[in-house]
Amino acid sequence: MSTPASFSHTPLDAADEVAIHGIVTDIEQAFNDNDPESLVRHIAPDALIVNPLGSVMHGPEEVRASTRPLLEGPLRNATAHYRLSDLAQLASGVVVAHKSAWSSRQAADSGEPPEMNALYVFVKRGGEWWIVRRQ
Repeated sequence: MSTPASFSHTPLDAADEVAIHGIVTDIEQAFNDNDPESLVRHIAPDALIVNPLGSVMHGPEEVRASTRPLLEGPLRNATAHYRLSDLAQLASGVVVAHKSAWSSRQAADSGEPPEMNALYVFVKRGGEWWIVRRQ
């Protein structure tokens, strides 16, 4: 078996990194506000999203339809705090990032392990970043 070649990625522009962090901040705020419309604002029409329960959804409409009853029901009083790490631009306009999630900022700040992890793929289209994959 051969050893895979090492991979180097293109450095991410500071403005793009800020924009991607902003998207995840928007998603955190939308979850905490129980706002399914804002929750899907950055999801591309051709996105494939896998939720924490393993359900596969295509595009923002399916994510909204799946999320709305949860935010109105069992997750109504839930909160989340997200942190991005390991952002890597794999090609021009294609970024992969790891998101760690806790139920509160205090849990994250105290060093507790994340309660959930997700991998995001962002693509820049028409000057705007979109989520095209999340699992």
